[in-house]
Amino acid sequence: MTLLAEFSISASNFSFGAVLADHDDLLIEFESVVPTHRGLMPFVFIWDGDEHDEIEAEIRSDPTIDRVDEVERFEDGRLYRVAWNDSVEGLASAIRESGATLIEAVGVDDRWTFEIRFRDQERIEQFQELVLEYDLELQLERLSTELEVDPGMEYDLTDKQYETLVTAFEYGFFENPKEVSLAELGAELDISDAAATGRLRRGMANLLSQTVMRREGTDIE
Repeated sequence: MTLLAEFSISASNFSFGAVLADHDDLLIEFESVVPTHRGLMPFVFIWDGDEHDEIEAEIRSDPTIDRVDEVERFEDGRLYRVAWNDSVEGLASAIRESGATLIEAVGVDDRWTFEIRFRDQERIEQFQELVLEYDLELQLERLSTELEVDPGMEYDLTDKQYETLVTAFEYGFFENPKEVSLAELGAELDISDAAATGRLRRGMANLLSQTVMRREGTDIE
C-alpha cells in the first residue's frame, strides 16, 4: 500500500521563498522526480516572470545552491537545472531522506504546495519525524492510499514519467528510424516538446537506476 500526501508550506520555509515574495505573477514549478542527494529536484521551471535576469540572479545567490544552468527558454518562462550543495536541509532533506517521490511542487505568492508519494507506512513515519526535527509547519491538505500497485512504482517512476515512457514506446519513439518526433509526442501528451524531453530523460534515469545500475551496485544521481 502506498500513500499520497498533499500539503502546503509558507514560501519562506523553502528555497526560492524570497523570490516568490519579491515578484508578483510568478510561478515556480519543480519537475517531478525521485530525489537523490545532488539530484534533489534538479529541474525548475520559472513561469510568467517578466524579470528573468533579476530572478536568475536571486536564485544564484541562494546559499544552498552550487550552480544554476539555463536549459531552455520558452515564450512565457525558462527551464533551469539546479545543483544543490551539502547545506540544503529542511523540507527538501525530509523528502530525500524518507525516500519519497515528488509528484508535484508548485510555488506561487506566499505558499508552496507539494504532492509526494510514499511507498509504505514506514517512510511516511520517517518523513513526519524529519518534519518535526527540522521544525517545519506543514498544512496537510489531503492524504490518501493506493491499494493497487502502480506498474511504474516498482521502478520509482512518477505517474507522468510512466505515462510518457509508455506513450513514447507505443508510438514508436524508440524505433530506428523514429516513428514519432518529440513535438508529436508532446502534442499527444498535451505538453511541450521540452517537457516531454525532461520526462523521458528523468524517467529513463530512474528506470536505469532501479534495474541496470542496481544490478551493478551503482546508483544514478
